Amino acid sequence: MKQALESALQCAVDTLLQDMLDAKAVRVQLTRPKIKEHGDYAANVAMPLASALGMNPRQVAERLLQIVQWPEGVDSADIAGPGFINIKLKVGGETDILKTIMQQGAAYGCVDNDNGECVNLEFVSANPTGPMHVGHGRGAVVGDALANVLSACGYQVHKEYYINDAGNQIGVLANSVWLRMQELQGMSITFPESAYPGDYIVEIAKGILAEQDFSAFECMDDNVRLKVIGELSVAANMAMIKADLQAMGIEFDEYFSEKTLHESGKVSELIEKLEADDLIYTGTLPPPKGKEVSDYKPVEQRLFRTTQFGDDVDRPLQKQDGTATYFAADIAYHANKYERGFKHMIDIWGADHGGYIKRVQSAMKALTGLDEQPEVLLVQMVNLTRNGVPFKMSKRAGTFVALSEVVEEVGSDAVRFNFMTRRIESQFDFDLEAAKQQDAENPVYYVQYAHARVCAVLRKAELEGVEIIDVNDVDTSLLISDEEQKLIKMLLSYPELLQTAAERREPYRIATYTMQLAAAFHSFYHKHRVIGVEHDLMQSRLLLLKATAQVIKNGLALLGVSAPDEM
Repeated sequence: MKQALESALQCAVDTLLQDMLDAKAVRVQLTRPKIKEHGDYAANVAMPLASALGMNPRQVAERLLQIVQWPEGVDSADIAGPGFINIKLKVGGETDILKTIMQQGAAYGCVDNDNGECVNLEFVSANPTGPMHVGHGRGAVVGDALANVLSACGYQVHKEYYINDAGNQIGVLANSVWLRMQELQGMSITFPESAYPGDYIVEIAKGILAEQDFSAFECMDDNVRLKVIGELSVAANMAMIKADLQAMGIEFDEYFSEKTLHESGKVSELIEKLEADDLIYTGTLPPPKGKEVSDYKPVEQRLFRTTQFGDDVDRPLQKQDGTATYFAADIAYHANKYERGFKHMIDIWGADHGGYIKRVQSAMKALTGLDEQPEVLLVQMVNLTRNGVPFKMSKRAGTFVALSEVVEEVGSDAVRFNFMTRRIESQFDFDLEAAKQQDAENPVYYVQYAHARVCAVLRKAELEGVEIIDVNDVDTSLLISDEEQKLIKMLLSYPELLQTAAERREPYRIATYTMQLAAAFHSFYHKHRVIGVEHDLMQSRLLLLKATAQVIKNGLALLGVSAPDEM
């Protein structure tokens, strides 16, 4: 109906402008009035038309209403204020959407586009040096939900995890595991503060010793031993991370290894290319901004001229010993994405990486000519509490609470849905006890219960021998109460809501919508009987319930949350 109304009004607008060759095209966009008395839809298209036509907005609105050919279902249209056009539909004018929802099922609101824009979506990318913590979990949930939302809107999404399996942290991991291996052999060790704590290090050491003899490691050269143990430890940690992700239903299309960039020479090739393009020079950097460094000594480094492309300062690509910096590997990785055909990249990072965005985008501008790529979304921290009291650190992880412990305690659905109830820019307080409550205060339970309640009504109808007629034979115009109309309007808004969530990269909107839809359903259910009323009305209300349950299920599926039939 909204598309039909916009099309009708657009034809009227185009008619007014047809003789004005130099006039700019004006696109009609309808909105829902906040005040019920203002009608079902509103348009402010008369305002941008006024100057082009040499009339005041109200005169333009009057002219539009004289020539517009409204579709069937419109009751009236009038002008408010300086020139707003308010459109009121006939009672039941939009109720046939219920039939559309049931015919389209899981596809309702989605865009089927095999030629949609390709997007490389990188998220989580936690260092393979330990278990995933709850902060990683929030980024994982946001990334997976965003991938679902973008896919539903016709994008071709490639989900990618970047494994940081090179650099100093892998050496620290290998040394930590080697020390625990020695300790397991009864040897006395000194565990330095720089080593990784946590029982998972002991578990990795035990796993290695279960497969290989300790004496084989003793005979190795120190560097060789650390390299071997590092590779085995990364493999063990990645297996653990993948299991944690799988427990939440998250899978990736590709796990990309940083180490392969170094081993294939891609990082060196990048530096050579920048050298050839005169984008690298030997220079020194000023002291860090925002803090005094009394003993700062400038050191000559090989610097990338990122300031030519919008960065604040030039960035080092090589350390004093000639080895590549992390930044060099990172831009080599993003250049690799571009070479694989991805002109649009979205990265989801922790909020503490905000200062890193401009330098990466500047580097990509220099390498590819693309502006503001990658597109970066920053996810704020999660504060864990239990009954309002901050949750203590995990012994297994050592310095943080492992995501797996939280999922095991409250379940994947509770974790995924709760993490999506806030904007990613907001810190989130997640209370473990509240997430397990079976009441209206627990958002995931509230939404899932709405779906389960519909299923219970349908089971009751079946038990009482109610024959549910074909969708096309239902008289939906009988759904005229305020509660029924509110539900129908919400169901109508779902496709547009989904498109907005994709365009703004805000999958949290889906969670908010399902909560609002569940509230509208519960309000209807408490005020109106379904089974036992007059036959035609009962059939229309059963259809309303089925359509509502379908849209709730669709929204939950995008969030990676189940829609149980009973609770």
